[in-house]
Amino acid sequence: MSAPPALQTADLLLRDATVTDHDALQSLDGASPDAGAALIQARRNFFARTAAYNRCRTIVAQQEDQIVGVLCAALTPVRVAGRPCSAGYIFNVRVNPGQRTRGVGSMMMRAAADWLESEGAPYVTGLIGVTNVASMKMVTSLGWEPIARFDYLVLDLARFAPDPEVHIRKVDALGDRAHAAWRFGEVFLHNFVPRYLVSELFQPYPRGPYMGSLTAFGPGGNAWLSLWDDRARRGLDPGSVRAVKAYDVTLKGRGGFRAFSAIAATLHEAGLDHLLMPIPHDVNARALIDPFVSDLVEFNFCVKRLNGAAPVPSGPIYFDIRH
Repeated sequence: MSAPPALQTADLLLRDATVTDHDALQSLDGASPDAGAALIQARRNFFARTAAYNRCRTIVAQQEDQIVGVLCAALTPVRVAGRPCSAGYIFNVRVNPGQRTRGVGSMMMRAAADWLESEGAPYVTGLIGVTNVASMKMVTSLGWEPIARFDYLVLDLARFAPDPEVHIRKVDALGDRAHAAWRFGEVFLHNFVPRYLVSELFQPYPRGPYMGSLTAFGPGGNAWLSLWDDRARRGLDPGSVRAVKAYDVTLKGRGGFRAFSAIAATLHEAGLDHLLMPIPHDVNARALIDPFVSDLVEFNFCVKRLNGAAPVPSGPIYFDIRH
């Protein structure tokens, strides 16, 4: 795919990033410790997140010889209300502190939305921190609206206790087609679920970061979760960063959280310190799990309609763990 032409104003150039921009982009992204909420996006390879998508652009804003902004945009096949379409996802928007409030972010957002619209996408989505007032103000002025909210939790696995009454089993979602059909059938009607869910999010190493799934059965309930380990792709040392991501999380029955807790304790016994887990915002769920949370980021899930698309139908939103 050839790169779209660069856009330029009197003092600002928008172009596609190249590998030679890596160090400048990593510097713009900021150096954060590999701890707490920073673990969610920590990386030493700036392009690691874009590599998770088949079609993705990294747009940089350049002023003279200095990169002052960056934005990543992916185009992914999804389902909305069960119907297949392509949707954009904009992420990793960064602007040099000295250039903020000067329209750099808005210019990059418009350029990305224009590209996605030209590719026929009816929607573009993004995650914006609930407390990021400036960014929320910018995107709403560009026609975006929040339609859901997620809490990205950092769970301290040491706080969970083993439970001998809960039986845990490891499952390969790809190894049992009947089991996979039963398991994933529940989410196929979620909005923005990947159209090729199994092949995109459940490919084990070395083809993908899927570590397998764990199911637990205990008194009065059961739990299921899948594990995503992209530390190597992000350039992080698994020996020092003992944290992986959990997705496809389901708890059933009054004993569902007890079964989940047993899985978490087992992961700690296996050498992990933290579990990074996004969940839909729910007051009751948070009351149950907050004692085990060491850090978190609350996100608005925002969407902008393109190409005259209708509003997103009501219903649950699927959180793509690649995000």
